[in-house]
Amino acid sequence: MKSKFIELESERLIYRKFKYDDFPEVFDWLGNAENMKYWMGEPKSESETRDYINWAISSSEAEDIKNYEFAVVLKSENILIGSATLINLPGDPEIGWVLHKNYWRQGYGTEIGRALLKFSFDTLGLRRIIAACNAKNRGSYRIMEKIGMRREGHFIKAQQGNSALDYEWCDRFQYAILKEEWKQWDINK
Repeated sequence: MKSKFIELESERLIYRKFKYDDFPEVFDWLGNAENMKYWMGEPKSESETRDYINWAISSSEAEDIKNYEFAVVLKSENILIGSATLINLPGDPEIGWVLHKNYWRQGYGTEIGRALLKFSFDTLGLRRIIAACNAKNRGSYRIMEKIGMRREGHFIKAQQGNSALDYEWCDRFQYAILKEEWKQWDINK
């Protein structure tokens, strides 16, 4: 069965396709050192940001989507605040998110994570989802724990930090959740 792009909605957020005119907002987070502190690689240039937006748009227009890249919009103000990702379909699906730093610690990451799991399990019928982050990124792995994921792996000095981390080799955590675990967690939350 071929998968087409589906827009999503959660309590405070809309998950839509990226558009070319999203560039200023996307560059504001991808080009920002604080926002990209825990990512591999440096903050993105204008050209790299345009490449990312082009990739996100072409991914959403594929005949059979293998990588969902959602633009995350705050309903109340109709502004783009981040992205949500579900990639590597169908083999080893992985979720992720990036929020502009102005929207950290307001529960949006948790809301995104929950929406991605619901979409993955209820709509796409996936069996298992993973997520990974730099072990120094407490905010990210706390979201994974809040949405019912369990830590499966702790990889020692597995990724090199960017200039914000003085190119230090950092540990990486991997989390996962099975559909049946999520169903049980979702009932009990």
